[in-house]
Amino acid sequence: MSPSFCRLLAPAVLSLLAAACAASGAGAPDPPSASDPAAPSLVVHRGDFEKVVLLTGELEAAEAASLVVPRTPNWQVEIRWLADNGTPVQAGDKVVDLDNSAVSSDLEDKEISLREKLSTLTSRQAALAGETREKEFAVEQARAELAKAEIRAKVPEGIVPRQELEDRKLALDKARAELAKAQADLASKKRSAEADLAVQRIEIRKARREIDAARKAIDRLTLYAPRAGIFLVGEHPWQHRPLQVGDSVWAGVVAGTIPNLSSLEVSAHLPDVDDGAIAPGMPARVILDAYPDETFPAKVESVAPVAQTEGPSSLRRHFKVRVHLDRVEPDRMIPGMSARVEVIAQRRPGVLLAPRAALLEGAGETGSAVLAAGGTASVRLGPCNDLECVVQGGLDEGTRLARRSPAGAPAGGAGEPG
Repeated sequence: MSPSFCRLLAPAVLSLLAAACAASGAGAPDPPSASDPAAPSLVVHRGDFEKVVLLTGELEAAEAASLVVPRTPNWQVEIRWLADNGTPVQAGDKVVDLDNSAVSSDLEDKEISLREKLSTLTSRQAALAGETREKEFAVEQARAELAKAEIRAKVPEGIVPRQELEDRKLALDKARAELAKAQADLASKKRSAEADLAVQRIEIRKARREIDAARKAIDRLTLYAPRAGIFLVGEHPWQHRPLQVGDSVWAGVVAGTIPNLSSLEVSAHLPDVDDGAIAPGMPARVILDAYPDETFPAKVESVAPVAQTEGPSSLRRHFKVRVHLDRVEPDRMIPGMSARVEVIAQRRPGVLLAPRAALLEGAGETGSAVLAAGGTASVRLGPCNDLECVVQGGLDEGTRLARRSPAGAPAGGAGEPG
């Protein structure tokens, strides 16, 4: 074939090829691109509608053994040692060690005071015993004087002068009075001695009780795990951070917990602007940040009736939500794991759905849909989620829609569930 013939043939071949391509293109339209307004994703279709409320939270144990700071004479005590957060422990393992120096010093002072009280009691007992013996001796002397006075007063009349006999009778009465007085003094001394010793014994018993309490307080300042599990460090009461070595804590503060892993649930927060968006009993899906490809079925257990602030300096408020997990896996789930909760506030299976990107704003439950063929169509809308709205009338399944212009606004209004 000569070069000149090829030059003549080439334009004809190219013309035939171009005509063939044009003919084939007329029968089959180009596949729509992602930027094409008539892309297949903007098609009225039938499917399951879900309105989902997203919450954030973390795993939390509904049941846990709390390790509480005990009461001490000073009430305030410093953390000297603390097991790491999340440490596996066995029953009886030491998990918290509180500073006992102040209690130990107080115990030494109490023991010294007790020894002084015991010494004082011994000395006082000896002194009171001596005083009592003196009173007893005085009673015996008075009793002897009375005996002599009785003998002297029994002399018959006529042996001694009458005046002397009267004097002897007066001496007898005086001896009787002296004996009664000595006996009264002895009884009074015994009563006062017993009362004095009883007060000192009470003080000694009190001192011993205080010493026993101090010794028990020292023992209680070391906290041990009551059962096997995972130790979780407690939260600072007002700084809202984990406790750490060196913190001063008061009696009653929870220094740590050992949760029951089979009672794990999700503690989530609902912003106060979404008040009423969810209710107890609604189904939910939980996705743990540690296992993003796995979904755990759940349901809303409770919603707090009153919103609380997130902190003393925060203006944001939220409702605390408890989400019950249908399936708990203690081997993989650990308290404190972050979680995303998808609460299914509404679910309508097999309804007609329109992409929200193709809908324009409307009044009440009405709206407009941008048609791929041009123009708009009035539609009646039901509830909407972030991507789709339920079509209650005005559009047929399979209708192709176009993306609204950037100036358009999404349909919603009263179509949003209240």
